[in-house]
Amino acid sequence: MFSVLSTRGLLRSKTSFCTTSAISAPLVKGLWNIRLQSTKVALDEYEQKIADMLQKEFNPTILSVRDVSGGCGSMFAIQVESAKFKGIPMVKQHRLVNELLKDEISQWHGLQLKTKASS
Repeated sequence: MFSVLSTRGLLRSKTSFCTTSAISAPLVKGLWNIRLQSTKVALDEYEQKIADMLQKEFNPTILSVRDVSGGCGSMFAIQVESAKFKGIPMVKQHRLVNELLKDEISQWHGLQLKTKASS
């Protein structure tokens, strides 16, 4: 089983998603109230394409693909946690992801990438 984050939340299985949202600041300075809401949403088609590519190559335990460009597909935040990264330096982990997604990345303005070896 793997986890995938969409722009709207955390995928618990391949078909059900839940969202976290609504961070509000009360009148007292410095105190924050975080409220969690659950709704069913899905990755958009392009986010799903990227997630599928990463899933197939790395079989991650945690996979996050988010379009952080406001929906235009020009910047993505990706997090991959996989056992395939065990013993590999972070720079090489990033190179592996970049090589897999090179055709997609060439069309993007930017990429925020986090990788980690699964324990």
